[in-house]
Amino acid sequence: MNEEEENRVLQALTLRAQGGDADAARILFNEKSKRVRPVRFHECQTLDELKHEFECYMGLPDITKAESEHAAKAFDRLFKLITTRDEQKKQADKDLAQISGLVFVPMTNPENWAAMAEASQRALHQFARQ
Repeated sequence: MNEEEENRVLQALTLRAQGGDADAARILFNEKSKRVRPVRFHECQTLDELKHEFECYMGLPDITKAESEHAAKAFDRLFKLITTRDEQKKQADKDLAQISGLVFVPMTNPENWAAMAEASQRALHQFARQ
């Protein structure tokens, strides 16, 4: 059914419901409760943005139960994603700070360690004299 036909059916049901048809009123109520306005939470990058969008959506004057449940589920899912992402970023920054002072030694044959150490010491002495 396309949008035009759907609007025509809804208008006919509305007229019948206004005329006192209880079945038409029940059908309209059920259809309205199934319709969910799209939430734009997926565009949020921070928890503050997510909270603001959620409050605006839930503050709509004519929100239905289905819409509020849909919004709550979307909020929970995105809250977990953003929180996990932020925790992983903090952990990565912490790990980077912990290893920033380490020196990585290239893998080499143990027999060459003495020669490499001597060359490294010479380079350090030359750098210190400059």
